[in-house]
Amino acid sequence: MPTPNAANMLVTTAWLAEHQNDRDLVVLHVGSKAQYDSGHIAGSRLTALDEVSLPTVPGGLTLQLAGVEQLTAWAVRNGIGDRTRVIVVPHDGALQSATRVFITLAYLGAMDRISLMNGSYQAWKSESRAVTTTAPPAAQAVTITPKLRPDIIATIAQVEAATKDSTRHIVDARLTRFYNGDGGGYPRPGHIPTALNVPLSSVSTNGYFKPISELNNLFADAGVDDSKPVITYCHIGQQATVLWFVATMLGRDARMFDGSFQEWSGTARLPVVGPPAK
Repeated sequence: MPTPNAANMLVTTAWLAEHQNDRDLVVLHVGSKAQYDSGHIAGSRLTALDEVSLPTVPGGLTLQLAGVEQLTAWAVRNGIGDRTRVIVVPHDGALQSATRVFITLAYLGAMDRISLMNGSYQAWKSESRAVTTTAPPAAQAVTITPKLRPDIIATIAQVEAATKDSTRHIVDARLTRFYNGDGGGYPRPGHIPTALNVPLSSVSTNGYFKPISELNNLFADAGVDDSKPVITYCHIGQQATVLWFVATMLGRDARMFDGSFQEWSGTARLPVVGPPAK
């Protein structure tokens, strides 16, 4: 099977229908158990974010990438090996959980073998394609060799450096009200200095990503030109994966700040651009 690159990180429902029974294909349905149990593409396997994240501890960061041992065990449990082609299917138009799973697989080293199905499971169902409520049998044994990609994850030190040397654009994926400091404090409201705002709600409609030309215009209109690499962030590192996905699809050198605004605003020594004084 052909391997994806930045130009074909998305597949259509028609593509998946044609390749659904390919030998080395694994389909991941990203959503809750209740959503999965209500119907899914035959053969697809339920994936929840807690399977690919570190456990949250009191006072700790939320939704952080799990360690290689946990991620490898999760991949093997789902039949994802070194040769597997993986299609990530969002349950609905809220894409941030699916793109979070996508970047997790990319971090494991499978970037050239993963795609996201455009339109989500809802598109598949609306086209009257076959669905089931039956879970597939246990995956066959596979071997996966992690080839970690720390270069797609930004550390807080790298974000701090970018605020000072302007070598990277910092892109805030949150809704504009949170960027402006109207709520959403973790614990301080506002945004990271020099950050530009491209709300995740602006890049897709009903589970479909907007055309490449429109996405490029959205970035340009926000001041994100194509001359610099980007670092995306949000509240806790989930919405930011949508903007990382888009930036990567546009051919940008992109990183995602996993700790996001929760880590930044919770670090007292770091400045926050807060709401205007009343």
